Amino acid sequence: MSSLSRPLLAWVTIAALAALGFWWAGHRREPAPRPGVTEISWYVLINPLREVYEAQVAEFERRHPEYRVRIVWVPGTEYNVRLKTLAAAHQLPDLFYTGDVWLSYLMPFTRDLSDFARRDAAETGLDTDYFPEIRRAMQLDGKIYILPEHVNVSLLYYNRRMFREANLPEPSAEWTWDDYVRAAQRLTRPGDEHHPAIWGSSRMEGWWGEWLIFVRQAGGKVFTPDGHRCLLDSPAAIAGLRFYLEKSTRYGISAPAGFEPVNGFVNQRVAMVIGGHTNFWTNYNQVTDLDWDVQILPAGPARRAGGELAIAGYSISRESRHPEAAWELVKFLTRPEAIAQVVAHGQLSVRRSVAEAVMRQPGRANPHQLEAAYRQFAYAEPIPHHPHYIEIMLQIVQAEVDRMVIGELTPEEAGRRAAADVNAFLDTFHRAAP
Repeated sequence: MSSLSRPLLAWVTIAALAALGFWWAGHRREPAPRPGVTEISWYVLINPLREVYEAQVAEFERRHPEYRVRIVWVPGTEYNVRLKTLAAAHQLPDLFYTGDVWLSYLMPFTRDLSDFARRDAAETGLDTDYFPEIRRAMQLDGKIYILPEHVNVSLLYYNRRMFREANLPEPSAEWTWDDYVRAAQRLTRPGDEHHPAIWGSSRMEGWWGEWLIFVRQAGGKVFTPDGHRCLLDSPAAIAGLRFYLEKSTRYGISAPAGFEPVNGFVNQRVAMVIGGHTNFWTNYNQVTDLDWDVQILPAGPARRAGGELAIAGYSISRESRHPEAAWELVKFLTRPEAIAQVVAHGQLSVRRSVAEAVMRQPGRANPHQLEAAYRQFAYAEPIPHHPHYIEIMLQIVQAEVDRMVIGELTPEEAGRRAAADVNAFLDTFHRAAP
């Protein structure tokens, strides 16, 4: 055995032992299934839908006594690390919960579901009930790897009471960046020793969730179509970064760097949010005096499109010994009745039929303009499907954007530095290719 093989074997052994420990730590020990019963392992992060999922599994097993489902609950902060460790040890579950943000990243472990999806298209409503934007987000290179349950879309969130008190009309679907800035300036109120400042809009720092919207709406892109080069040094991308920066430095509608109010929208310290997340809707509606709504994103100088659309749902492991059984469970968890239960907990629907039913309900909770969220689908885009996207954005690009926000770099410098560093990183893969 070579000197290189020994440490490699040691690391593989450690990974395998760690994976087995993670696997068994996540669930209670149960007796083996009866003869003739197929066990499906499902790996899912702990979340507020736990009781819903457990009820769904109980109903699935009642209808399909030939199957037994073993749920492995994992804390969200540990989810992806454990999943990758299990993959390294070839101990992946049959079914796991994932999203398109991880699709390229997890491709080596994820089964192509295209044959299943085509075969059962009529049963699942794939071509008739799923929104077309959702169908596109499910795919990579024309193949389907995920059947979705959740969807988030970037929106304009706003406080209706603050608009009324400022004698401002509520945001319309025709708004542009200029309209957004003018309204935000009217809504911004300096603080004093007795009253905290009110900002016209929040600014999300430390993540791509907002600044990427502006880069795209200004006409910029992160990568070339083949993913081999970073384009954040283009004039369009720099214009988007500049608008993100100047929300505080020029227009005065957002707090200075590092002074964003904590939970500013819920605590009514900010009047608007660009981007946001539908997961927060339930929390918003628990605040009795928070009168809030949504509108499609204001249009940028180049285009209205550019806000993020992100899906989450179910994928099947390439190593699953029971892919047909796992597919049956996936179909059950994403049928209209199941999606309706998810939507009832404050989510958007991936299915048109469920969305239309919810919008017909009288007296439903905010947002009042729920149809605007579904209209935004037409202007939304998934994040770039690049196998190194998450590392590139969080480890390389975000550091330069953060330096721009605190005043160490201009937008031009941040865009050029980010592109240069990303391209140097990507070049290492090209040089290593045979």
